[in-house]
Amino acid sequence: MPIHIALLRSVVINGRRVKGEEARGLAAAVGGTDVRSVGATGNLLFRSRKAPATLQRELEAACADLYGQPTEMIVKTADQWRALMKANPFADRSETSPARVLVWAMRDPLPDSGLDQLRRRAAADEAVERTTSGDIYMWFGGDDPNTSKLPAGFGLKSLDAVGTNRNWNTAQKITAALDEMEAA
Repeated sequence: MPIHIALLRSVVINGRRVKGEEARGLAAAVGGTDVRSVGATGNLLFRSRKAPATLQRELEAACADLYGQPTEMIVKTADQWRALMKANPFADRSETSPARVLVWAMRDPLPDSGLDQLRRRAAADEAVERTTSGDIYMWFGGDDPNTSKLPAGFGLKSLDAVGTNRNWNTAQKITAALDEMEAA
């Protein structure tokens, strides 16, 4: 049965922090099997024959039922996830400074206007690239990525997009979990 990766936009929903058991329960509630979580519970892997768009809709509804409001969910197939990882335009930098690379998994491709806005916001030592599938990679140069103005103060909705990010370290952990599930 196909493996899907579901990424919660937020692990705090309606004032409650999502716990691992609850997150795995969301996937089970939509018929997911062999459910696993990676990291701080915002990353789920599970098996399902349903399409990603269906799973996104059903997971958001299950989230609303449990927490009283939804959080956006981004669902990728195993092939989509692997393509996203392979498309990393900052592969060399990811090896030496993985915490400075953000992977944005997008529900739909980031529009040109959104990409332009992000690039205008980037400092001289930062970069934003869009993959052919429309996902985004960000490189944070400088001394402290936490001081970057690139992600500060913007929401993807203002860019006419829905997505969520993970740093390269977390993305690699998700890939390792995917490898384990596929090998089982």
